[in-house]
Amino acid sequence: MPLTVLIVDDEPLARARVRTLLTREADIREVLEAEDGDAAVRMIGEHKPDLVFLDVQMPGRDGFQVIEAIGAEQMPATVFVTAFDQHALRAFDVHAVDYLLKPFEDARFAQAFAHARSQRGLKAVARAADALRGVLADVGAATAPEAKGANGSGNGGATPAARYIDRVLVKHEGRSYVVRLADVRVIESDGNYVHLHDAKNKHVIRETLSNLESRLDPTKFVRIHRRLIVNLEVVKELQPWFGGDQVMLLNDGTKLRVSRTFREQVGAALEGQT
Repeated sequence: MPLTVLIVDDEPLARARVRTLLTREADIREVLEAEDGDAAVRMIGEHKPDLVFLDVQMPGRDGFQVIEAIGAEQMPATVFVTAFDQHALRAFDVHAVDYLLKPFEDARFAQAFAHARSQRGLKAVARAADALRGVLADVGAATAPEAKGANGSGNGGATPAARYIDRVLVKHEGRSYVVRLADVRVIESDGNYVHLHDAKNKHVIRETLSNLESRLDPTKFVRIHRRLIVNLEVVKELQPWFGGDQVMLLNDGTKLRVSRTFREQVGAALEGQT
């Protein structure tokens, strides 16, 4: 039967490329587009697409969070579209979930489309759901489902540990590259964008500071101001300032203001480093 396909990607050019490649495939009834994770969740619920091409890293709700919102069992056949490095892609390979590594060739797209269509035809919903759970556990930035031991029992109902990201994907002028958070010194808010400052460069991603903060390891990063997050590894000392505020001195001589609102959590974070 003809398929309804949903393309989810925050880059218009990336969506256009997938749409163009889909015109070469037979049995396509309709092609829909979503520019972010929130729109993807809404459109999957409303249109019930047969197949989804899902970008992994997007501002706001990412691809893994889309799956969590819908539920792995309820997800249509899914092909991940990603710029993850080869190490992270092992999770996709191990769990037999198809993916397209940006930039991908036309032939690779055709192969992924054919595989996804056959998976749908075989009604392999349960197997696909298990595979998606596996990818979420290995690569996802939220919480992983509870892993069971050899005896088939869990850990008595304990809450799974939070998973924190250690890198972000930066998209600039048609190219995508990975920035390791260990190299980032200061993270600065600019409305719906965030600037990542390392020792030499500034990288810009489309995401709010609060959303990014929720995915950062609190033992490594601390918020010092409504617009600033700092890597604890680069903090040298705190100095008193006017009105109850403080000045944070970094190891390169940079001085940043610590507002009273975040003074207590900054102190607790630094104590945790000692």
